[in-house]
Amino acid sequence: MTDPNRTVDFEHFMDQAKTRLEAEFPDEDLRPNDLVIALNRAAGIAMRSAEGQVHRPKGLSWNAFKMLFILWVRGDMEQHRVSYLGGMSRATTSAVVKVLVRLGYLVQTQSEVDKRTNVLALTEAGSDIAQEIFLEQNELLLSWSDRLTHTEQDMLKMLLGKLMRGRD
Repeated sequence: MTDPNRTVDFEHFMDQAKTRLEAEFPDEDLRPNDLVIALNRAAGIAMRSAEGQVHRPKGLSWNAFKMLFILWVRGDMEQHRVSYLGGMSRATTSAVVKVLVRLGYLVQTQSEVDKRTNVLALTEAGSDIAQEIFLEQNELLLSWSDRLTHTEQDMLKMLLGKLMRGRD
């Protein structure tokens, strides 16, 4: 019997999972599951790296950066639209908004069009920190993604886009 406490690297784990799944479900196409696990793992590595080395030292989170970045790119926007673009729940968005308002990076005002909705806007400090974090994060992610050629990176983005289109 295998020692369950033994350290196993991710590739070894995936091999074990594939063997087990093939035995339990011999008629199933297991590639979609493998693909999603690999995508999740890759995204998690990039996210944790950026959050730990760039966002957290500035007192922020990945979700806070996403919000700052969305508003920096798009400008003032209704809170629920920021939530949608960032792939965040409304509860997470509300919590992040409170932090960013407290830090002076964001202002939140009631919409003049729909009084039930809040509009978010970056302050000058919010714009500055969004750009600063982007540059630091981009430098970090360059070192992470340089395992792929520019062509491979473009192909991967194209394929991921194809998977995501119409799925939101």
